[in-house]
Formats: sequence, structure tokens, C-alpha cells
Amino acid sequence: MLVEAKYLLEQAGLTKNEVKTYLALLEIGLTTTSAIIKKTGINTSKVYESLERLLKKGLVSYSIIKNKKHWQAENPERIKEFLEEEKKKIEQKEKAIEKIIPELLLKKQLKEDTAQYKVYEGIKGIKTARENVLNVLKKRETFYIILSNYPEDKKLEAYWVDFQKRRSAKGIKCKYILNQTLKKTGAKRKKIPLSQTKYVTAEILSPTWMEIYSDHVGIGVLSGKPSIFVIKNKEIAKGFLNYFNFLWKTSNP
Repeated sequence: MLVEAKYLLEQAGLTKNEVKTYLALLEIGLTTTSAIIKKTGINTSKVYESLERLLKKGLVSYSIIKNKKHWQAENPERIKEFLEEEKKKIEQKEKAIEKIIPELLLKKQLKEDTAQYKVYEGIKGIKTARENVLNVLKKRETFYIILSNYPEDKKLEAYWVDFQKRRSAKGIKCKYILNQTLKKTGAKRKKIPLSQTKYVTAEILSPTWMEIYSDHVGIGVLSGKPSIFVIKNKEIAKGFLNYFNFLWKTSNP
């Protein structure tokens, strides 16, 4: 029970030292700082810091007895009030952030307009790059993918499927050109609405994949150090799309 109480109090926003101090006061009652130090095993300066923070949060109070501060814990019901106050503060911060988001987005857009390429590293980076597809493409536009090699990864596969379902829900089409060895993967993808698949000969094998969307081209690799290189350039994207369309015409359903 005590372990659970400590965990929940930390989740409520108290530090470990604050939790120890507060629980000690609940157990001891009205007492001096030295008694708290002895009970908790926390060093003097840290106990003083914890008491001051708990005081500001309204969770402890003190009385002066014989020219010495004596501390006591407030009613545990005060924790609920503290959480409500914190909730209101968070809501106020959210409203303040909402007001400046348009300005921040504009600054980001101005920077991105000058950027021609980005490198995303790691699985999280690859996911970040892929999510950008949904920000760039609009309903009825098409996302193009060429994939000839696919290392098995259950967690990543679950993400790919989830992404494609969300892509489909937005009305964005997807065309896959896959290696013949990936027919099982292709069959899964084709079941998702607005998806088309075609296959190239098994001899065409590469550790990388390519994706094209609007004026973006991504070249990614999962083996070794997972990463994706994304270029933003209309002419380059047009050239890669021409290559995709050529392969599409010569590929098998």
C-alpha cells in the first residue's frame, strides 16, 4: 500500500523527496525539521527544499513553537485540490500555446522552404518522415512506393499497416511497386482501400526503398543503421515519378 501511495503521489507531481517528507509528516504529526531528517534519511538542505515546495503547494503548514518551526501535513484531501489547480494551470498554458502556434508554424514553414533535404535516423526518425506524407498530400493525391527488400519487424509492420489505413481514411491513394518476393506483403497492402500493387522481377533487389509524394522524394534503408534521406525539389520529384511510371507500365499485376 505504501509503495503504491508513493508511486501515485509522484504521478501527481511530487518529487521523491517531497513524497518521503509528506508521508513522514502524516505519520509523525506536528514535528521539527530535525525529526523529519531523521525519519526520512534525506539530507538537511533537501528536506528544507522539499518543505518549502510542499508549503507552496499547500500540502504542509508550520507553527512557531518556542521560536522553532514545527511542521505538519495538511489533510490528504488537499492533494485533490492541488491537482485541480495544476490542471487549471496546464489548461491556461495550452490556451497560451494555441495562440502562438500559427506564428511558430509560419516560422517553421519559412525555414523549410529554404531546406532542400533532410536526414531522419532510427525507427522513430523513419516514422516521423512517413507521418509527413499525411501532412503534405491531400485527398485524391497519390503516394508512390518502390520496395524490393523488407526486413521482418513485427512492431514496424504494425506501424506501416496503421499508417496505410490512416492514409486511406484521408482519401490518399497509394501505388506500390514491389519485388516478386514480397507478394505476401503486397497482398496485405492491397486489401487496404485506395491501394494498388504491381511486381517487378525477383532479380531487381535493393536494400533501400523509395517513396515519392508531391515534391518530395525519400530514399530509406532499414538494415544496419535505419534512416531515410528526404529531398524536397519539384524537378527531382518529377524525374523520380517518371521513373516510377515507367516501371509501373512494365511491371506485372
